[in-house]
Amino acid sequence: MDEHWKLEYNLMRRMNIGDLPKRTAARCPDKVALVYKDRSITFRELNENCCRMAHVFERLGARKGDRITFMTHNCLQYIYSWLGACKIGCVINPLNFMLKPHEIEYIVNDAESRLFFVEDILIPQVQAAAPNLKTVEKYGVIHINAPDTEIPEGWVSLDRLFEETEDTSEPLVETDDEDMCSLMYTSGTESLPKGVMNTHRNFFHTLMSGIADLNIRKDDVALLSIPLYHVAGKYLLLEFINVGAKLVLEYAPNPLEILELTQKEKVTYWVYPPTLYQVLPSMPDFGKYDLSSLKKFISFGAVMPVPLLKQWKEMFPDSEWRNYYGQTESTPLGSTLQPEDFEAKIDSIGTPHTGVEIKIFDDDDNELPVGEVGEIVMRSPSVMKGYYKMEEKTAETLRGGWLHTGDLGRFDEDGFLYFVDRKKDMIKSGGENVASKEVEDTIIAHEKVMQVAVIGLPDEYWMEAVTAVVVPYPGVEVSEEEIISYCKERLAGYKVPKRVFVMAMEDLPVLPSGKILKRELRRMLSEKKE
Repeated sequence: MDEHWKLEYNLMRRMNIGDLPKRTAARCPDKVALVYKDRSITFRELNENCCRMAHVFERLGARKGDRITFMTHNCLQYIYSWLGACKIGCVINPLNFMLKPHEIEYIVNDAESRLFFVEDILIPQVQAAAPNLKTVEKYGVIHINAPDTEIPEGWVSLDRLFEETEDTSEPLVETDDEDMCSLMYTSGTESLPKGVMNTHRNFFHTLMSGIADLNIRKDDVALLSIPLYHVAGKYLLLEFINVGAKLVLEYAPNPLEILELTQKEKVTYWVYPPTLYQVLPSMPDFGKYDLSSLKKFISFGAVMPVPLLKQWKEMFPDSEWRNYYGQTESTPLGSTLQPEDFEAKIDSIGTPHTGVEIKIFDDDDNELPVGEVGEIVMRSPSVMKGYYKMEEKTAETLRGGWLHTGDLGRFDEDGFLYFVDRKKDMIKSGGENVASKEVEDTIIAHEKVMQVAVIGLPDEYWMEAVTAVVVPYPGVEVSEEEIISYCKERLAGYKVPKRVFVMAMEDLPVLPSGKILKRELRRMLSEKKE
């Protein structure tokens, strides 16, 4: 087979997520794909801009397989860059915009990135790390909020290069379905973050689930506030492009802006972690916004407390509600509780997604009977290729042909899955196992509590003392004694928190995705004890 025919054959049959905007543009070129800060981008413009960005990267010397690091809040430039990079077989390495210089150093050196682009206001963080970045050949600035920011010497302006590039032709680069299209590093519950290798094939399988399991349709309008460096943001972006629906892009989650944009753009679909669903109803003048366009809701990232689910269902009785479970390593498939099962199984995370197998294993990887608690394991074409340059960790996580999630769960007799806890968050107190989620579900039902996290802290007597951190609603006071007394009436004695800390929302260590960093909470509270 000659090289020209190999390329043509590849372009004809391949799975490459960079092809998604091109194919949707062929169906509905003039339909609005993205809205961002009063700018509307059609599907034709989206694909042309992705092609332009691909040619920018080629101009900078990027070649198939190269890693390109981005550190930015949500913006159009990042979307063009990711899909444009995929068109030429490059791999995007997105960074959490809150990382400190030493954290940037570890990830970028491990990823061996050649190009590094950073949002204007984040330049100081990257400049502090730059002297220790071994493989980066070119740095670039993305102008979002500070267009007059001075570009450091030797750096380039990605925006300027993009404006100077007129070529909107499709790049002709052969890629493989099993090629990486993103290298996302987990937040790191252990000493070092792990680079998750998600492939084009992984995401293509995930796209099947969005249509079959999440009822995403071409007439939907979603508000994309969750960060695009997160796998959930990537999934939502790709699925809406795939079906030809409209995405309203938000720079970062802002509760007031979420309400305003939902009303203005007639948003139909919200996808948020429980923390945001907890905060939004407490916003001033929440009731004055016209949110009647909302028809579909997904909660992800942590299990939605049942009282909170009921509260939202009462506010939007005719809406579709879904509890979603997945992780970066599964791109991010897992299971979903469907609207028709909402009433009967409200505390479940549902049934497996299309094309996903899930079982419950004990510590020796034997399947457990219905009702017994063990580790959730799964199989699917969406399961990651592995952890980058971590063969032993990959072998451990994917042993026996199953993705070991590190999460504990159980199935009921009807085949519905229930999340019990993260293995690492199970508290061993006085010889008993305490599921932090069970205690959290109890405390969140208290009328004064807006947010809660339960952790185990080292204790000479208990080994680990059940410890709760609560955030009261604005303008409300709650005491440690109140919470402990409330729990004593509802929980077995060994599950009742030994200590309760009351915190302000802004002091709670939370990722931009809304996930509470229990690791950081343990560190903070351990230092307080000392």
